[in-house]
Amino acid sequence: MRQERLDEAKRASLMEAAIEEFAERGIESASYNKIIERSGLSKGTVYYYFDNKDSLLLSVLDEICERFHSAIGDLELPVTKENYWVTAREYNSRVVRFFFENPLEWRVLSMSEQLESFHGNAMRFIDALIVRGQELGAVRKDFPSSTIQSLMHALGRTLSAAMLGDVENLRRRPPPQSEEELVKIDKFVSAMQDLGKRILTPKEDWACLANC
Repeated sequence: MRQERLDEAKRASLMEAAIEEFAERGIESASYNKIIERSGLSKGTVYYYFDNKDSLLLSVLDEICERFHSAIGDLELPVTKENYWVTAREYNSRVVRFFFENPLEWRVLSMSEQLESFHGNAMRFIDALIVRGQELGAVRKDFPSSTIQSLMHALGRTLSAAMLGDVENLRRRPPPQSEEELVKIDKFVSAMQDLGKRILTPKEDWACLANC
């Protein structure tokens, strides 16, 4: 594809310009020419690699997905039931930090018709975590894993939206530094962990929910 031959530095400039424009003006109102202007690239260069705004948007969504996976990193699935919720909390922490530090990405995703497709791709670790949890006996088996996965996707979207609604002045943010920011992040991580436990824990383990 032509896009794959675009210089890495130029591609990065274009992706940032597009994310900012889409986040600020919305998918429909965003100006392709304004994106090009913000990127500092020539119209000829951008039009050579991307025919129109829609083709650029698809690349932007792929870029956001790649950034998300990079933030999740090399997190491995648990091998014991006892370690299941430790892994789940670490995953939730990385997800919350990513969207807290990159709220513009979420704004673009939330306005795009591709949001469901993004979640199907970006949430593959949590999907695998649910299947592993059922294998280890840490996750209920009275529903198919696909049903539980869909439920957790919806929960993740809702909590992410709530978190960003609590973040003032959507913009790029450095890693959390202040005590207030760290408390805010921990609040949402704890909420995701608590709700996840209440939804996923098998009935026979309900008695230990507070301590598991």
